[in-house]
Amino acid sequence: MTTVLAPAGANPGECSSRPERPQHLPRLSALRIFAAVAVVLCHVGYYFTSVRAVRKAEVYGYGGVEFFFLLSGFVLTWVWLHRRPGVRQFWWRRVAKLYPITLGLMVFAYLALPQYERIPGTRGKVLELTLMQAWWPRERVYFGGNGVSWSLSCEIFFYLVFPFVLAGVKRLHARGFWTLAVVTLFILVVAPVVAVEMGVAAPTRYWLFFVFPPYQFGFFLIGMLMARAIGGGLRVPRPSLVFAGALAWLAVLVGVGALYSLDHTHGLPRPLVLLAALPAFVGLLGAAVSKDLRHEGSLLTSPKLTYLGIISFELYLIHKPLFFLLRPIGVWKNSGGLEGAVVFLGFLGVALLAASLLHHLLQLPIERALVRSHHPLRWLQRCFWQAWMLVSVWIFSVAIDRHCWDRETKERESLP
Repeated sequence: MTTVLAPAGANPGECSSRPERPQHLPRLSALRIFAAVAVVLCHVGYYFTSVRAVRKAEVYGYGGVEFFFLLSGFVLTWVWLHRRPGVRQFWWRRVAKLYPITLGLMVFAYLALPQYERIPGTRGKVLELTLMQAWWPRERVYFGGNGVSWSLSCEIFFYLVFPFVLAGVKRLHARGFWTLAVVTLFILVVAPVVAVEMGVAAPTRYWLFFVFPPYQFGFFLIGMLMARAIGGGLRVPRPSLVFAGALAWLAVLVGVGALYSLDHTHGLPRPLVLLAALPAFVGLLGAAVSKDLRHEGSLLTSPKLTYLGIISFELYLIHKPLFFLLRPIGVWKNSGGLEGAVVFLGFLGVALLAASLLHHLLQLPIERALVRSHHPLRWLQRCFWQAWMLVSVWIFSVAIDRHCWDRETKERESLP
């Protein structure tokens, strides 16, 4: 962070009383869609290419999740930097935005895609339905149901502690600010090394340093500190050059990772990849915000690209269930190469259309209804009983169907 950002007439540990910032930062919205597409490539990209090196490179798209964590910390801090969030109201708004659509797609994965998605036991389902799955060190649990929802389990934890951490971050002076930044980076780097030296098993290390919410909170906190610094006057010098350099660094990192993966069973360790990508993500984020503060236009500020960034959350959630739902039809079969690229673009177009419909028909109406509710606990109680009635009817209908099926089977077996 200290090698990227430079002061612009203000102390990074002191916020100005009247910050110079627009109502929104369009480049940040646009960058979200690229991070989401990287995750899509990671999850389903290998179905569309026959080139082994490309398949290995696509795997590193999981870094898009780290960028989301960094961006989430930045945006929330940027919004609340000069305001004091009401804790209950803040939590309710975040839950209203995050939970309903996540729950719906998770239940859909349980009911419609059990042959593709990991379906955990009762304990795992309870953890997932409460977005607590990332705290359990079993892959079948934290990647169960709609597997991408593990990151939302982390986000819920971030939202829970955000108001209290924000209060502390706001009070930091320069020395405390840089001390916290260095300590956070130190923990992110040293913790995986210590785990290796202590002989922690590889599956446990994977969970600890890629899924476990407290470790991932380090990336969220760096985003918060970036917003604090930029809100206090720090700017990226020559943002266009920094932005291009960050993209080049990510390309080199993915290329090295792909070459390494060609000769090894497993790719580069995920903590190493995330930490190596962190300076590039900081550079992208800092450069984008600096250019937005200068009100400079570019492709990243176009309304169409900004809109795609807005629906990136729905794209992130729906791309795997949609792919598995359409896979039996066979429309994604291809020979790889150029044909595979064209077919992938077709799938991405369908996924974006589905994400847009999900955003406008479900996400926004439900979120607005929840936010406008003056009695959220009473609303939750009513929804609980309605859901309980629906589940009871569903269980009863399944039991009746099963009973009828068993009786018909016995009757057919009894026939000579």
